[in-house]
Amino acid sequence: MNAPTSDVDLLASDAIADPHAIFAALREMGPIVWLTRHRAWMFTTHEAVRLGFHDQRLSSDRLTPLEARLDDASRAAMGQTFDLLRGWMVFHDEPEHARLREPLRRTFTPSRVTDLRPRVEEIVDELLDDLANIDEPDLVRDFAFPLPAIVIAELLGVPAEDRDDFKHWSDQLAAIVFGSANRTAGIERAAAGSAKFVDYFTGLVDRYTREPTDNLISALIEVTNDDPDAGLAPTELVGALTLLLFGGHETTTNLISNSMHSLLQHPAQQRMLGSQPEQLGGALEELHRFDGSTKLMVRVVGENHERDGIAMEAGQTVFLGVLGANRDPVVFSDPGDLRLDRANARSHLGYGYGGHFCLGAALARLETEVAIGRLIKRFPELTLRDDAAVTWAEVLLGRGPTALPISI
Repeated sequence: MNAPTSDVDLLASDAIADPHAIFAALREMGPIVWLTRHRAWMFTTHEAVRLGFHDQRLSSDRLTPLEARLDDASRAAMGQTFDLLRGWMVFHDEPEHARLREPLRRTFTPSRVTDLRPRVEEIVDELLDDLANIDEPDLVRDFAFPLPAIVIAELLGVPAEDRDDFKHWSDQLAAIVFGSANRTAGIERAAAGSAKFVDYFTGLVDRYTREPTDNLISALIEVTNDDPDAGLAPTELVGALTLLLFGGHETTTNLISNSMHSLLQHPAQQRMLGSQPEQLGGALEELHRFDGSTKLMVRVVGENHERDGIAMEAGQTVFLGVLGANRDPVVFSDPGDLRLDRANARSHLGYGYGGHFCLGAALARLETEVAIGRLIKRFPELTLRDDAAVTWAEVLLGRGPTALPISI
């Protein structure tokens, strides 16, 4: 069977501005489409993406093929970056994935997240007080970014005053993790960000080894000390901390921003949610489904096999099209409509699926719930500023606005 092909450029301006239209067009072509520009398979439907998350023939190790494609100079420049990223469980298959995930699962517990609620509420209220006194507030800069950045920093034991630094380093690393339009610039930026993260977290690990306290870094060190065989090697620990810091603010910032952008585009739904706060939990799942912070996740074909009659060859890249899966009409009726009371909204794949389900989903849900609930209650007349031109980050994997100028 010949696979459908498309020459769409997922980094083109129209695809960045409205990826939903692109993903819908690809889905109409079939569950698996070959993207000639990206030299990758795109899984387009909810079923194909869900099964793709489960399939052990699709590998999460996209670092090895990326490293192999680089020239010698780039590979040398990226050496420390690859060492850092190999500590990220998301780039590993079983059983290595489970080994790296287990210490985090044992320390980053549901009870630890639940205990954070009063502090998250306090931070949100402080940010809303500040927002009220800003002449031209921006929802990303002044609210959606600082909230998760402060929360994850405090959880880890990272001084809050350093958050602008790690935002800058995360942005540098995002060029590789999320895929930027400029690979050469991305390599240089990622190398610079990686070096900063390694130095920074190595210093914090040394500090909390000598003087443990009630934070996640100390807890991870304790797990390793109690059972070295089940713990993380020093480079793995630094990598894991970078993943938690990176994932703990980057994707949650985008989730809060995207959710509020969707509500601002649907003012009637925003007013309804403001008057029925008890609907917030389900509404947030629908907002995530409607326009989440993940466009696609990457896998690599680990062995030759066929799916849907299409031959897939070892080494080929696979894009699991999460954004398109979350608007698959087979699963979600009228998927282009935002329905905050949608009964099956939680069937979205924005947090991944199966063994790679996001470890930080509970924290992201908590932060988003508190942030949006308190924001629309405090500012019921919140709108996008009339002169606002919403622009989106020019990356392949993630989705989020770079700014949301608002009037309150």
